[in-house]
Amino acid sequence: MIIIITGTPGTGKSTIVDLLSKTLGYEKLHVSSFLIQNKVFSEYDELHQSYIIDEEKAIQLLDEYIKARNIVIETIYPSLISHADKVIVLRKDPRLLYEELRKRGWNELKVAENVMAEILGVISSEAKEYFTKVCEINVTNRKPEEVVERVLKEQCEEIDWLSIEEIGDLLISLDKIISSYEDSISDE
Repeated sequence: MIIIITGTPGTGKSTIVDLLSKTLGYEKLHVSSFLIQNKVFSEYDELHQSYIIDEEKAIQLLDEYIKARNIVIETIYPSLISHADKVIVLRKDPRLLYEELRKRGWNELKVAENVMAEILGVISSEAKEYFTKVCEINVTNRKPEEVVERVLKEQCEEIDWLSIEEIGDLLISLDKIISSYEDSISDE
């Protein structure tokens, strides 16, 4: 069985993958680390503080690796996995996520882009584009054991952060941060 745990950085993917794989006795795979270790990237983007993944090579390498395994996969790139029995998207209140990502010491642009992606459901949309059955779970203020229980019982939720007025205001402020970086790049 192949289980994908995906979501925006800061939603608890690594913790849930570790606990779920231990509970099920499955192998675990952290896709970003796996791809970096196998040098499946073309360059490092300093501004966004991330590697540029060679998607074609990544899909091929991942397909070969996960074949015929019971595995729990942690990824922010659900489209890189060609087959899964379960796809779980972890979601977190963007206001709390913003604080979590700032504590990591990330630059303002990286925090803004990731929180905006959570608000807009970018990773959830990608997962739904590639897989027919996707389960969203709101991890906000939930213990990891409770999240794992929801994964196992497939207790899915419909999550729409934009329905919360305060989050709309946050989105506008994040857009200003991203725009200021884009403006400074175009001035160069």
